[in-house]
Amino acid sequence: MKQIIAFLITAFFAVMGTALAQDNPIKQRQDLMKGNGDALKLVGEMLKGEKPYDADAAAKALTKVSGAMDEFPTLFPESAKPAPGVKTNAKPNIWENMTDFKAKAEEVKTASVKAAEAAAGGLDSLKGAIGAVGKGCKGCHEEYRVKKN
Repeated sequence: MKQIIAFLITAFFAVMGTALAQDNPIKQRQDLMKGNGDALKLVGEMLKGEKPYDADAAAKALTKVSGAMDEFPTLFPESAKPAPGVKTNAKPNIWENMTDFKAKAEEVKTASVKAAEAAAGGLDSLKGAIGAVGKGCKGCHEEYRVKKN
């Protein structure tokens, strides 16, 4: 009986934690960007020869990035603007320039789709396409992300 109660308590808190994260767009977008970072890290390691090239894994990672760009702009509702005491790397100008912000996300999506397709052509093909992904990420980060120290 104690095991059942312990399981139910654990399950309750797991479900509640997930529900709370879903109601927190700041946490959602941070998790999404962490996932993008992990995906692009894998691709980068392949490009540098630190990991063996795997076209399927590279395409999957880049597809993850492109898919994330569909959700990412939706995670900036008015209620998630930077406020005192709230930890976020989002600059307030996102909400002032939402059209441009969404366009930058679309650029990353388009570049990621093309790079995922290029991955099937081999390492050199991917190398030719990956620069546009980095350029898109950098453009958005420079404009709309607080610089890290």
